[in-house]
Amino acid sequence: MKVVETDAARPTSLAFSKMNGLGNDFVILDARPTGLSLPPDTVRQLAARDNPITQGCDQLLIIQPPREAGDIFMQIFNADGSEAQACGNGTRAVAAWLADRDGKAHSTIDTLGGLLTCGVDADGAVNVTMGRPRFGWQEIPLARAVDDTARVILRPALPPAFLVNIGNPHAVFLLDANSDLESLARQYGAALECHELFPEKANIGFARPRDNGKKGDNHALHLRVWERGAGLTKACGSGACAAAIAAIAIGGFDAKRVDVHQPMGIVQVSRSEAGRGDVHMRGPATFEFDGEVSL
Repeated sequence: MKVVETDAARPTSLAFSKMNGLGNDFVILDARPTGLSLPPDTVRQLAARDNPITQGCDQLLIIQPPREAGDIFMQIFNADGSEAQACGNGTRAVAAWLADRDGKAHSTIDTLGGLLTCGVDADGAVNVTMGRPRFGWQEIPLARAVDDTARVILRPALPPAFLVNIGNPHAVFLLDANSDLESLARQYGAALECHELFPEKANIGFARPRDNGKKGDNHALHLRVWERGAGLTKACGSGACAAAIAAIAIGGFDAKRVDVHQPMGIVQVSRSEAGRGDVHMRGPATFEFDGEVSL
């Protein structure tokens, strides 16, 4: 969707809601009454961490009227002003917002990455059907043909990356149990986000199995993600799905449930049809505050 707005049409102030999914935080705007669109410089202002009103965010989410399908269309902007196709934690936040404000416990959210069906449980957890992952080099997309997208060398010092599109492009590194994920994300994330293989950039995930003391229990991961356009974030919903897909596909994990641990909590990911069907994600969404910001 093109983001253009004339000065004459621009409102002087905006009501917003601040929410987060495991610390991955969002400014949410309801544009259905106005058809609001924002230029990248305004997105960056609203997302800036030094903004005293919004307190900044990882992504700005604009609730638009539905296009051809779905209850709403969700526009997703990274903190740098770039538009993204998908945001798993953001989808949970908007689904919870719709349940609270519109009374929709079940909703279908249209995004540039596809239609996502959502449901809010009685305990407040949000379920999202993220659809089927795409593994073809043109679907991710990559800049050139790759024979095996499950094992791609991006840096000699790192193991092969697992590449997948689950609404947006991801590269996942499955590492050994002693790996320092945050240090690796800080060391390699920015460069790999912009690797020449990724024409649309990519989200970079670093995952390792979680040692929970249960022999043979292989359904839990630790994860840190360097998000394109946002940097190292506290959580990434689509990144959790990508890591779980990688663990199921090449790590021997059970497709019925993978618990993905991030710094502020857990999302549960599963894949139907014994690891061949849709990816499902379940996790929290938290309201922080409502406000109004001048432009």
